[in-house]
Amino acid sequence: MGDLTLDKAEIAAKLNALIAANHQVQPRWITDDELAAKPELVRTMSVKPPSGQGKVRLLDIPGVDLQPCGGTHVRATGEIGVVTVEKIESKGKRNRRVIVALAG
Repeated sequence: MGDLTLDKAEIAAKLNALIAANHQVQPRWITDDELAAKPELVRTMSVKPPSGQGKVRLLDIPGVDLQPCGGTHVRATGEIGVVTVEKIESKGKRNRRVIVALAG
């Protein structure tokens, strides 16, 4: 296992570059069964996707990310604006929590 030391300035720079690229966020739908057949879509360990209604919304940022999610989202990453990395917390041997704040 490699070193899990993270640099706040580097993370913030990469996040802000991704945001500034103004990638479109495209919703699409799959069935609960399709989601069950693709467990690799769920990359968070603590939050289950909203399933059980027969279909699950995916949010696709082409070339960047694809995740099941039932929350409210921007139409494009540029709507987020500048962010700063406030804190990085250790959450065990392999996990870190990065606390990000929106500017202004």
